[in-house]
Amino acid sequence: MRRKLLCAACAAMLLLSACGSGNDSDAKKSETSAAEKTESTATADNELPDDDLTTDDSDMTPAMWQVTGDDGAVVTLVGSMHALKESDYPIPDIMSAAFEDSEILAVEADLAQGESVTFQSALLADMYYDDPKEKLKDHISQEAYESLAAYYEEYSMDLSDYNNMKPWAVGNIAENLPLQYSGLSADMGIDNYLMGLARESGKEIYEVEGLEFQMDLLMNFSDDIYDMLFRGYKNKTKENQVKLLKDTHDAWIKGDLGAIENLDSDEMEATEADAAVMQEYTDLFINNRNKVMADAAENFINGDKNVFFLVGAAHYTGEKGIIAILESDGYKVEKIEY
Repeated sequence: MRRKLLCAACAAMLLLSACGSGNDSDAKKSETSAAEKTESTATADNELPDDDLTTDDSDMTPAMWQVTGDDGAVVTLVGSMHALKESDYPIPDIMSAAFEDSEILAVEADLAQGESVTFQSALLADMYYDDPKEKLKDHISQEAYESLAAYYEEYSMDLSDYNNMKPWAVGNIAENLPLQYSGLSADMGIDNYLMGLARESGKEIYEVEGLEFQMDLLMNFSDDIYDMLFRGYKNKTKENQVKLLKDTHDAWIKGDLGAIENLDSDEMEATEADAAVMQEYTDLFINNRNKVMADAAENFINGDKNVFFLVGAAHYTGEKGIIAILESDGYKVEKIEY
């Protein structure tokens, strides 16, 4: 039967989570070629725009909502994209004003934590199997391996060079490869940018999840999940995945959540077993996290401080997205019009 398979491809990773996508500056480190390719190296020389650029006019209209609590706390909900380009700045005045009026910046994870030597060392160590005889091929099907290998070849890379790496690591490399050719940069992501401003102004930064949680999530997906995801690379090419990123970027700029919701999906022939694995993956990677994020937003709504709540745009969409959860819990969510 034909089933829609949600996949952890580039667009989903950039929109849904900071999972596994490091800053461009991290990609310059020369630990190993594999570790370098795991990082996002789209435009390594880019720097975040100057703060005064936020006072200029902006044509972008990312999705934003506001909820006001009974005690007057205003929570501004913003869908982020974790990789943008310099020309996307300045941010809109209405977004800048909401950020300035907030006392707390809530994000999925503080990306600066990933720059520590301890974190990087632990990440690198977990990329490889402890037993040198243990191989990637031992953990996924031949079809999955061949599909992923063909995708690596799109970038003149040989998957056999990474055969001692775990599925999460080779998958993370695959997800980040199109970013290098998209004109987008993780260093330019809106969350990265606003965290920089928050640190400069002394604004509190609150982690809804944290990098350790996000990496643990990726590292602990079952082999069945990665097998399903890798088989989904069968029809992926460098060209169509770079286009996917660009289309996702364009949808985010316009605040078009309907387009975003449809962009991060693929169709493939799926068995009943695949459908069960797909549901497990969707719950772990999306639905369960939506609930945690919505709970965090509700805590802020019921608090006494204004909060700028910035998480991946796709977490807000659909019947199980943050907006639907808040509304079902009785909160009045108002869409901000530009």
